[in-house]
Amino acid sequence: MNNINISEIRKCLNELSDIKLQRRLWLSDGADGVDVSSFAEAVEQLFTDTGLAGLLQDGATGFEDETDAAFSALQLALRRVDARGGPARTIDDPAMTEVRAIAKYLLKLLPNPA
Repeated sequence: MNNINISEIRKCLNELSDIKLQRRLWLSDGADGVDVSSFAEAVEQLFTDTGLAGLLQDGATGFEDETDAAFSALQLALRRVDARGGPARTIDDPAMTEVRAIAKYLLKLLPNPA
């Protein structure tokens, strides 16, 4: 397997899979040092910051085919999310239901880091 940061990937998938976490992070204004994130950040961290997008494109993740296929399905589902109306509308976008389901599925497929 490549030198992929599974912990970071799992963290991003957790954020994309959990509506309560999305509401806490994506609707936060950062006051009093509260954590802040966004849909765009979660997607960017998952696919770009970890290098996962390039590895998927090259077929070089080192994951099982089922896992790679699920990541590809997640990429497609993420493209269907309308993130232009602000964080609350993004969270409530019907396309996020599929995103959350695929992200949860991927969390089950990925190994837990030691």
